[in-house]
Amino acid sequence: MFKQRFALLFVHLWIVLAVLAGCAPAAPVQQEQAAPAADTAAGDLVPITYTYASRGVPRDLQQVQDAMNALLNENLGINLTLEPIDFGAYNDKMQLRLAAGEPCDVIFTAPWTNSYTNNVANGSLLPLDDLLREEAPGLWASMPETTWDAARINGVIYGVINQQIFPKPWGVHVRKDLLEKYNFSLDNVTKWEDMEPFLEAVRDGEGITPVYADDSAGSSLWRPQYYGYDPLDDGLAFVGIKADDETLTVVNVVETEEYREAANLSKKWVDAGYFPKELAPADEARAAFRAGLFAMGYHVEKPGNDVEMQTMVGWEFVIKNLTDPLILDTAGATATMNAICTTSKHPVEAMRFLEQLNTDPVLYNLLARGIEGVHWVWKDEANKVITYPEGVDSSNSGYDPNTDWMFGNQFNAYYRSEAQVGAWEATKAMNDNAYPSKALGFVVDREPIKTEVAQVTALMEELGRPIAYGWVAYDEAAPDLLQKMNDAGAQKIIEEVQRQLNDWQAAKSQ
Repeated sequence: MFKQRFALLFVHLWIVLAVLAGCAPAAPVQQEQAAPAADTAAGDLVPITYTYASRGVPRDLQQVQDAMNALLNENLGINLTLEPIDFGAYNDKMQLRLAAGEPCDVIFTAPWTNSYTNNVANGSLLPLDDLLREEAPGLWASMPETTWDAARINGVIYGVINQQIFPKPWGVHVRKDLLEKYNFSLDNVTKWEDMEPFLEAVRDGEGITPVYADDSAGSSLWRPQYYGYDPLDDGLAFVGIKADDETLTVVNVVETEEYREAANLSKKWVDAGYFPKELAPADEARAAFRAGLFAMGYHVEKPGNDVEMQTMVGWEFVIKNLTDPLILDTAGATATMNAICTTSKHPVEAMRFLEQLNTDPVLYNLLARGIEGVHWVWKDEANKVITYPEGVDSSNSGYDPNTDWMFGNQFNAYYRSEAQVGAWEATKAMNDNAYPSKALGFVVDREPIKTEVAQVTALMEELGRPIAYGWVAYDEAAPDLLQKMNDAGAQKIIEEVQRQLNDWQAAKSQ
């Protein structure tokens, strides 16, 4: 630990001296680029890349990469290159890279972007069972084997689960100033519709669009767990079971009354002017939120999310979970993961990097928070609370990714505010007390249906999105979508998923 802190102190000193020497101003944020490997990568250091989704590329990415390498060079003989790719482009770019067989080491993968199951089906990810036990004993021991089982496909682990909130408490985060101005309380809010009096008052009184939406998140109020469903595979988007269904009956959720209800409510909010008529890119939408052009957002309202949202867009927020009961499903446990590419030339070192990233708070917080004294300072070191240095905030910080959940064990993250202290313990309690889906641990094998999955996924993108986003009426558009989905193989997908689920249940009962 002394060597780590000494190395990190050296990096801090180097940065300060560079500033005092009148170094050139940092380059503006780029939309896509990777920080090049440092010159110290010469000799016998093993080069490792880490590719992940990002809200643009931080101005001080190179400084943070150098600070991480000050630890990794010495401790593991690794030289790391960080490769952030803008969220909006991440999925397409990664799928092209993987399909082309380009070399890569550690990559971010999830059910919802750079699809974990698709990547496994395509042979893009390395089996990790042996590597985890042999090269990452601390990481392996940090979660029970039952949690690791959620990442298994055909009995094999291909992704490292990032510890964060596993159930999805879908709810709302609302600007505190507007709640007070319009004398509205969240105490009696239990469902989306209960927000409508507030949204109407804000629309009329402020002349703004009340509800945040962007082109990556959309304007859909369909959230499977909110309506009691286990999606089984987030990447399929239309398959699921009721989480408490003992019969494990797989359905096309687009046909359900709950989906129709959500789609109709989304359209009602679009028509009423509660949702924006046009969806801006995420960075532009966040800037509009910061400028006061939205009143609330809706997301996974985990403990401390009010502080995270304040950090991101500047306003004080009040949050409310509207999902009852909370559901623990396989997709939630595997919502964010890091994996190792089959094209990696250094899989052992890649796993050693993941071990260090998940077990060393100093390295993790360098990636998640940046450099002490430059991007953050201690406010209450005893409680692990940090704040911005004088003159720095989220709008002008050179490094402030605000994606702790992507990088590893979020419970190692320093808190942003005293109000957040205890959030990690509260989050763990949510994980431990959530209602386990009857299909918890089941993972869809897409290989037998990959052609149909590709066809139906394209239809959901083309014809399903306008329905989900409230741009067209469900009753008018859904029949055509459902017919075309079935023509493209949706029923075959449901039958195959049902067969796999039945086999899983039978094996589990033996």
